[in-house]
Amino acid sequence: MGHSMKRALMVGSLVLGILSPEVVSARATDSVSVNVIDAANKALFFQALDNYQVKPHSLSYADKMDVLSQVLLGAVYVGGSVGEGKQGKYDQDPLVRFDVFDCTTYVETLLAGVMSTSSAEFDANLMALRYKDGEVSFVSRNHFPSLDWFHNNQDKLLDITPEVAGGTARVAQTVIDKATWYQHLTGETLGCDATSSNKCATLLGQLKAEGSAFSPEPAYLPYVPLTALFVGAERRVDQALLDRIPSGSVISMVRPDWSLKQWIGTNMNVSHQGIAIRKQGELFLRHASLTHKKVMDENFAEYFSHYTSGASSLKGFNVHVLRY
Repeated sequence: MGHSMKRALMVGSLVLGILSPEVVSARATDSVSVNVIDAANKALFFQALDNYQVKPHSLSYADKMDVLSQVLLGAVYVGGSVGEGKQGKYDQDPLVRFDVFDCTTYVETLLAGVMSTSSAEFDANLMALRYKDGEVSFVSRNHFPSLDWFHNNQDKLLDITPEVAGGTARVAQTVIDKATWYQHLTGETLGCDATSSNKCATLLGQLKAEGSAFSPEPAYLPYVPLTALFVGAERRVDQALLDRIPSGSVISMVRPDWSLKQWIGTNMNVSHQGIAIRKQGELFLRHASLTHKKVMDENFAEYFSHYTSGASSLKGFNVHVLRY
C-alpha cells in the first residue's frame, strides 16, 4: 500500500543515472548522495510544473498529469520512505521525497502537482492530501484509503466508479480497526529498536496509547469488478469500459475485506494505487510497482489479467478523478 501501512504491511509483498529521459535514478551508484538524487528529481518535477502551459482546446487535467508523471518514470520503489519530517514526534522520515516512492506517495505527489499552479503551492497541496485537514502528524495521516484517504479528500477527489462500471459496480466493505493496527506497530515504524532502546520503547508506547483512542469503523468503496472488464469464458476485454476511464484518473486496486488482521491487526479494502494514462488510444497503468521496484507503465488490461483467477483476492478497481 505505501507509507499508509509503513513497514507493518510487509506481509503482502519494501553517479546520477538516467533510467528514462527525464528522471535521475537512485540505482546509478552508491557513491552519489541520496540528497543529490532527491534534489535533482525535485528540480525536474518543479521545472515541468512551473513551465506547464495549458494548451488551447486540450484536456488540461489529463495533459498535466501525463507531463508530470512522465518526469518520474523510472524512479525507484521504496516503501514507507516518508514521514512527518524532523519536527515529527514519531516518524521523522522526510515529509517529501523525490528520489524514491511507494504506490501512494507517487499518486499523492502527482495529484499535488496537478492541483498546483506553481511549485510554490506544491507542499501545501501535498500536506492537504496526505493528512486530515492538512495537520501533519502520524495520527492525522490518511493511512487507510477506503476509510481515510478518499473520505478526507472528498473536496478534491470525485468517485466516478459507478459511471465507469456501467451498471456492474459492486461495493467492497470491511471494518478498519485502527486501534488494533496501532498495537501491531513496532519500533521499526519509528526508525528505532524498541527492544534495546528505552527511549524508543517509551515513544512507541505513547504512539500506541494515542492509537488506542480509535474505534473500529466500517469502510466502503465501490469498484469495477474484473468480471466486467474481462467478459465471458474467453475473457474478452470490454473496450467500451476501458474507454470510460479518463486519462489521469486515480486507480485503486480493490481487495474486499482483505484478510490481514492476523498480521497487521485489521482487514483492508485497497492494496495498491496508480494512475491511468492513455497513450495513442491505449490505456496504461502508471504506478510505483512493488514487483518491478520502480515507477513504470504497464498495459492496463494486461496488468489486471493476472488477477482473473477465482483464487485472487483482487476483485476489481476503483476510479477517482480530481475535481480541479
